Amino acid sequence: MHVNVICYVRVSTADQTSGRDTQIDVIEKKIQSLGYRHILETFIDEDVSGDSHIEERPGFKSLLSYVKEFNKSNPGNTVKEIWVQTRDRISRNVDMLGYASVVLRANGVEIRATEESDEMLVTRIYDMLGEEELKKYKLKRMYGIKRRIQDNKIMSRPPLGYIINDGKLEIDEEMRPKLIEIFQMFEDNETMSKISNKFEIPRSTLAYLRKNPIYRTGEYYWKGKIVYQVEPVLKEGDLIERDEDDFYY
Repeated sequence: MHVNVICYVRVSTADQTSGRDTQIDVIEKKIQSLGYRHILETFIDEDVSGDSHIEERPGFKSLLSYVKEFNKSNPGNTVKEIWVQTRDRISRNVDMLGYASVVLRANGVEIRATEESDEMLVTRIYDMLGEEELKKYKLKRMYGIKRRIQDNKIMSRPPLGYIINDGKLEIDEEMRPKLIEIFQMFEDNETMSKISNKFEIPRSTLAYLRKNPIYRTGEYYWKGKIVYQVEPVLKEGDLIERDEDDFYY
């Protein structure tokens, strides 16, 4: 049985196109020489410094998304390895290289290089440094989240029917009438399929709308806690309570 692998190539502003092509050629020849491996995809970051954070690189971010989605969809035949020409293609910064190793290993993927030492001590040092870098990154991210909560700023994509203005949630007035009609149909016990077909909104999104308290109370939750209050889409008198007889003609 073959091993699923992906390739990663990074070229900086100082590299020419030949640098990219050379990396691809070297990696593919090495993989072919080993046998029993199947290359799924090759991800490339161009004009990217080796000192940059992996989370800020378009190619590497796509690589991580691809690995997570592929491994979720193929639990019995996952991606096992990411191949690079040399480990500094991941990062010239040892801490960041270790961080990348930890993140990838959490998804069941090991970094392999065509030119590398097999010394386990070196690999373990990379891992230890990477774990420390991961802790620092999470701590930095948490500080940023707390600051955004303090400033009443949104931390993710806005819920349907809201827009972001200066980092804060505001009602999308063009969308508001549609949402009122959707919630009225919820109240009238219309089927999700009917609502989905009428507004061309996935049923999964409708289910999220229905249970999200922000539309009725303006409560914005993060990790199960109310972090701030915004103006709710539904206001008093927007929805009509109907008797059961109203549905018979």
